[in-house]
Amino acid sequence: MSYENFAYYYDSLMDEQFYLDYYNFINEHADFKSILELGCGTGEIAIRLAKDNKEIYATDLSKDMLEVARLKALDANVNLMLGRVDMTDFKTDKAVDLILCLCDSINYVLSKKKVFQTFKNVYESLKYNGTFIFDVDSLYKMDYILDGYFEEEDAEDFYFKWSVKKVALGKVEHFVEIIDKENNEHIKEIHLQQTYSIEEYLTMLKKAGFNDIEYYGEFEKYHDESQRIIFICHKRRDSK
Repeated sequence: MSYENFAYYYDSLMDEQFYLDYYNFINEHADFKSILELGCGTGEIAIRLAKDNKEIYATDLSKDMLEVARLKALDANVNLMLGRVDMTDFKTDKAVDLILCLCDSINYVLSKKKVFQTFKNVYESLKYNGTFIFDVDSLYKMDYILDGYFEEEDAEDFYFKWSVKKVALGKVEHFVEIIDKENNEHIKEIHLQQTYSIEEYLTMLKKAGFNDIEYYGEFEKYHDESQRIIFICHKRRDSK
C-alpha cells in the first residue's frame, strides 16, 4: 500500500526535529558512503544525507512521494537518484554500505513472509560490514496508543482529520481526510499497518543472515512502553 495525494501534505504534518534526530542517529551508528533508502517518502532523510556528498539511491512505492522528493531535491540543489521500488521484491546492481527503511515503512508490509523477503533482499544488497537501519511501531503502540486515536484540525485554509482503529493484534487501520480550502481539494485515504514482537523481528533477521543486531526504543534505550523500535543490523562475514 502506498501514499497517493496525501503525499503532497505529508511534510506539513511531520516534526522537523524528528528528522534531525534521525540524521544524527544514523551518522552515529553507521560508517558509509553509499546508501539505499527503502520507503524514502518525501526524501527528508535522503536529502540531508545527500548534502554530505553521500551517494544515495532513494526509493519508494508511491509515485507521488517520489515526485515530492524530486522537487525537494531540486530545491535543495542535491543529486538524489530516485526510483520506484517494491521493498519486498528488489535487487541491486552493486552492494551498498548502508540500507535504510525508516518512519515505520516496514509496517506497511502486511505479511511475515514479505517482511522476511524484504530482510533477505536487504542482506543480499549490503556489502560485508554494511549496516541496515530500520524502525517499526511497537506492539505496545499499535495495541494501546494508536487504537482509538483521533486528531482533528480545522484551520482557515486547511482541514485535517486522522483516526486509527485496531483491526487485529498488532494491526491498525488509519483513516486520513484532508480538505485544502485554498485549492478546493478533498482527499481521503485508508492505510493498513502491521507489526510484530521484537522476538519475531529478530527471528526473521537472523534467518535472513543477520546475527549482529541491536535495537533501541526511539533514539534511546528500549523499554516496554517504547513506541518506535529502531533496529541496527550489521552484515558480517561470519553471519551465516
